[in-house]
Amino acid sequence: MEKRLGIYIHIPFCASKCGYCDFYSRAGCDELMPDYEDALIAHIREAAPTMAAYQADTVYFGGGTPSYFGAKRICNIFRAVKDLGIVRRDSEVTMEANPDSMRLPDLKMLRREGVNRISIGVQSANNDILKMIGRRHTFKQAELAVKSAREAGFDNLSIDLIYGLPSQSKDDWADTLTKALTLKPEHISCYGLKLEEGTPMYKEYFGSPLIPDDDTQADMYLYAVEKLERYGYKQYEISNFAIPGYESRHNLKYWRLGDYMGFGPGAASGVGNLRYTYVRDLKAYM
Repeated sequence: MEKRLGIYIHIPFCASKCGYCDFYSRAGCDELMPDYEDALIAHIREAAPTMAAYQADTVYFGGGTPSYFGAKRICNIFRAVKDLGIVRRDSEVTMEANPDSMRLPDLKMLRREGVNRISIGVQSANNDILKMIGRRHTFKQAELAVKSAREAGFDNLSIDLIYGLPSQSKDDWADTLTKALTLKPEHISCYGLKLEEGTPMYKEYFGSPLIPDDDTQADMYLYAVEKLERYGYKQYEISNFAIPGYESRHNLKYWRLGDYMGFGPGAASGVGNLRYTYVRDLKAYM
């Protein structure tokens, strides 16, 4: 049986940092984008001999905000991966996106190049909460982003939601889930807020009564599990729910200890018994 590989490509650029984010990403470094694109492509080509023994059946562009990095750059990098001759025709190719940086012409370009799955960071349907946590979009923009993705030909959409946010009530979470379901995505991820040391929200909200307590967060989680099941979303991981057949094949590689190779600062890899992570420093990585 042929060996399968997942490829993860980290795009560490953002228009601005969200208050809760602990992933490696940088804002205000747009001038480094062209050099970073070149560095990624050089690294992918350098790793070609290691990847030659595999067939890649998932490719995932995560971030950061890949949609902010630009569709043309994403397509150039994906083309470099395809040039290796290991990407299967039936591969799942995902790009993370934020509603404020999703444009119809860009989405059409990505779809033509072979990106076939978009994961959209919606997080909440409450515009006040979105602003509080540093998101740049409104829920209306999320609705328009989904509409644009559908118009561009994407039939596999995922949306991310967060519960346990500051001042978020159970009713507010229920409203977010209801409005998320009206978007009719094939996949929904529901993540409980974790205040990570060093983030702005940790400094502002750690120990604050505005953060829902553990019991309330547990209730929010169980409510999501039950509601999403009623609407046909099968829970296949702790935080992930999908219409059957639309489970994230790339995420499942991590759970099933499949082989994957990461590229970019902070990106992790697991190949055979070898585990490694690249430095969380953009300039050092380049």
